Amino acid sequence: MLVSFQTFGAKAPVYFIHGITGIMPLGRFFAQSLGPDQPFYAINANGSDGREITVKEMAHTYAEEIVDSQPNGPVFIAAMCAGGPIALEVVRELQARGREVGPVILVDPPPMPQGVISRNQKVDARNPLVASQLYQRVRGDLLNCGTQSYNHLPFAIDDEQQVHLATLAGVRVMVASCRHTPEIFTGAAAVILSPSRAVGFFHPQMPWAKVLTGKYTAYVLPYDHIEMFRSGRHDLARVLKFILDGANEFRTPSRKYRPTSLEVG
Repeated sequence: MLVSFQTFGAKAPVYFIHGITGIMPLGRFFAQSLGPDQPFYAINANGSDGREITVKEMAHTYAEEIVDSQPNGPVFIAAMCAGGPIALEVVRELQARGREVGPVILVDPPPMPQGVISRNQKVDARNPLVASQLYQRVRGDLLNCGTQSYNHLPFAIDDEQQVHLATLAGVRVMVASCRHTPEIFTGAAAVILSPSRAVGFFHPQMPWAKVLTGKYTAYVLPYDHIEMFRSGRHDLARVLKFILDGANEFRTPSRKYRPTSLEVG
């Protein structure tokens, strides 16, 4: 479900994909922080129709929504934490249609993507006990997001039916993520990491070293994973703006992009 926060501006629009629970709550905050010239959209998980879905099916749907809102021109794709593998598939979908995309922006992805952990591949949401555990976990995370005044939720926190539907959508994202093994991505990327996740991310034997085979730039912020999206959200927005401004400059022949952080690849 695409939510428009800033539709006008001369820069290439950003489409920011949800995390593991199916929501991207900082859409309004990022749109305000990035300024009036930066179009910004959040992508939340679509409602559940009772069937299971794959990450590639989600990516296809999101790519369709992006093309509907922006039929032509370059775009940026970003994702929160465990939404990173979904973002990579969205970029593939758009590039297959001839669209200019990137670099893809991954914000604090887990060192081990959900689908790389073998036990996750066996998650059976049809098992009542498993379904209940997943439901309670997602519901709790959604309600907790609703306690932060700077978050913008795609549902009314005091409407039980809307909370229920958002929880089902989040469960579907979680199950799909558990069954998806990220494929090699050769495109450009920018990665924003917390220190604890950076250790695993950079390890040569960990999955991301085998997934991101193109050039990527990494930024490490001094917050743990949760606080990065809370007290660290202002610094996160500054780094996001730096990445976007730099990428836009790089696309403009008359201006030279000079990255100041670590480039790998």
